[in-house]
Amino acid sequence: MSKIEEILDSFWNTHKTNPGVAHVYKYKLLYAWCLSIVVVIVLGMIYQGKATMFQGIAEATETTISLPSATEVVKVHVMSGQAIEAGDTIVELNRPDLTLRITELTRELDALEGRSNLSSAEIDQKVAEVKATLATRSMTLKAEIRNLETEYKRNKEIAARLKSLKNSGGDDDGNDAMAMQIKSLKNELAVAQANANEQIKLLKSSGRLQKTSGKTEAENLRKELAELQKEQEELIQIAKESWVVGSVNARDGEKLSSFTPIVTLTHKSPTLIRGYIHERMYQRMDIGETVKIHTLGGTGKAVEGKVVGLSSRIVEFPTRMWKMPEMPIHGREVTITIPAENHFLLGEMVTISE
Repeated sequence: MSKIEEILDSFWNTHKTNPGVAHVYKYKLLYAWCLSIVVVIVLGMIYQGKATMFQGIAEATETTISLPSATEVVKVHVMSGQAIEAGDTIVELNRPDLTLRITELTRELDALEGRSNLSSAEIDQKVAEVKATLATRSMTLKAEIRNLETEYKRNKEIAARLKSLKNSGGDDDGNDAMAMQIKSLKNELAVAQANANEQIKLLKSSGRLQKTSGKTEAENLRKELAELQKEQEELIQIAKESWVVGSVNARDGEKLSSFTPIVTLTHKSPTLIRGYIHERMYQRMDIGETVKIHTLGGTGKAVEGKVVGLSSRIVEFPTRMWKMPEMPIHGREVTITIPAENHFLLGEMVTISE
């Protein structure tokens, strides 16, 4: 007989005359089952509560000022730990290659516009020369035609008066020859006018084509110039919102290679929580889930956050979260956003729960 049974029998023999004890002893199996169910429920609730609680670190979004090209630091206007507001100048930079390229593009654009204007003037001058030549040639031909027509008319009148010469073939042949000459001069005048009009048309179409080509080239130059001027404006970095200077990595006059961090900026208060949930429990957390964030000591009002990211692999917890220095802990990283207005400190450890 086990020790527990001996204790129960001893207790029964001593108190068997008590009606209450007799009743409990009679239905001891039923009461034992009920007690077991209650214990299981309580333990399940406790385990569930522990499973949905984990720790994290309050962090803030960070931005780094750098350029994709080699640059020179003219002046740094901030220092580490300094709080800056929107509109404050952070750093002044210089890119000599950018200044040189802007000067070259401006010169090319001015030259292109000058050549376009000069070409238009040259074409107008050639059109005027063609018109002047046509006018001179037209005046000469028209004068010859008028003289011949006058002479032809006079000959006709003389022929009409001299009826005796009516049947003579000499004058008729002369008149016919004169009529053919007049017709030839008129044809020559028409051809001269047609040729001049065609030359003028070609000159004007060439001017339009050249003007369109020059306009397209000028537009491309203006677009490139506008982009470079925008890059030049960005050489003076201005704060667009409130920040705290995290670190200053350059000095005045220093030359830096491309993408070298110059200044890092962070927000004044934490904007996200980097949580670390144990690898045995990471499946209990989903993106979009709302959680409560408390200080590590549980004091102060809880802040509500939203899960926005879950790492796709198991990672090692930060060293400060290890229970023992020689025993690393692994789990899944959880990113949680919180309102900008909160009472947490940057780098503070917090407790996260559903």
